[in-house]
Amino acid sequence: MTRRLTFLAVALVATLLVCSSAGAAGSGGDRNQLLAQIGAESQAEVTALTNLHAVQDQLAVINARVLDLDHQLSSAQATLAPLAAEADRLAGIVQGLDAQVAATQAKLDAVRGAFNASAAQQYRSARTGNAYDVVLASQPDNLVAQAKYLQRVSEQRHRLVVQVSALRDDLDRQRRSADQEHAKADAAATVARNARDQVGGLRAQIEPARVQAAQQQATETAGIADIAAHLGADEAELAALQAASDSISAKLRAHPTPGQAGRCDARPVPGEVTGGFGPRRDPIRGGSGFHPGVDMHAVYGEPIFACRAGIVVIAEAQGGYGNAVVIDHGGAMATLYAHQSKLGVSAGQHVNAGDVIGFIGSTGYSTGPHLHFEVRIGGNPVDPAPYL
Repeated sequence: MTRRLTFLAVALVATLLVCSSAGAAGSGGDRNQLLAQIGAESQAEVTALTNLHAVQDQLAVINARVLDLDHQLSSAQATLAPLAAEADRLAGIVQGLDAQVAATQAKLDAVRGAFNASAAQQYRSARTGNAYDVVLASQPDNLVAQAKYLQRVSEQRHRLVVQVSALRDDLDRQRRSADQEHAKADAAATVARNARDQVGGLRAQIEPARVQAAQQQATETAGIADIAAHLGADEAELAALQAASDSISAKLRAHPTPGQAGRCDARPVPGEVTGGFGPRRDPIRGGSGFHPGVDMHAVYGEPIFACRAGIVVIAEAQGGYGNAVVIDHGGAMATLYAHQSKLGVSAGQHVNAGDVIGFIGSTGYSTGPHLHFEVRIGGNPVDPAPYL
């Protein structure tokens, strides 16, 4: 996919490079260049559309996978939620029972301590000092009563110890049972959590691919829009150039003037020919077209000279030709001087060979200052070389 994007970028850059180099070399607004450029742009558009469809197909597959993983993730989360809640609930129960067991154990320890201390104290108190001797000597009934009292106290405290101990044991059994249930619930929640995390990991892994495909789709779409804009502009330029050329031909045919065609008596500009007449192929982008004149090297503002004497029939903007002058030399011969920055004559004016008729520019369909020069016989462009 990256190679497809690179190809598209190279095609666009090549288009700009060709236009730039053409202007520097003086190859301006001609049908050949437009046709070659339109052909290259049309092919680039087809390639870009093919790439876009491929990216869209890839993105559709990725989006479908993302949607499926999102559904799985939602399902896994729905499964995990009640299991985790149950595990948390049981953990709370276990924690509460732990606290109760600890409190009951503390109470049991206190009761046992109190029982042991009380029994020992009573035993010692009952058998020490003069009072105990008196009881033994003169009051056997009181001694029996005291023994029975001590026995009842001992039995009560023993029962309390047994009750608290039993309560502690019962709480401990409840805690162990709750702990087992919590372990089971926690294990189930762990399984569900692992399943959710696995799906989430897959979702995270596919997200960069989805983002990249979406970005590629946006790039392809923008590239197609750019190509379409250039293509539309070039097609409009070609239509304007063709319309201007047809209009010039029609005007020359409508008013034939007497005389005889011949070679130029003056060179339009001193510079050499940089773009010839006839079929021409673009060496970088491919495609071919027809160049109806020659391009001649010149610098901006340089004067342009009439190659022969004649009557100026056109001296105004002519679509893709820009500011142009057309001179009728008679004998069905006319010459055209295009892309001028400033016109030096007006329609109907008579000029002689070597008269200044305008100045070099880059108006109309042109990528740099130069002179586009045509020779027309009967309104039709012919090779200017024999006339120069």
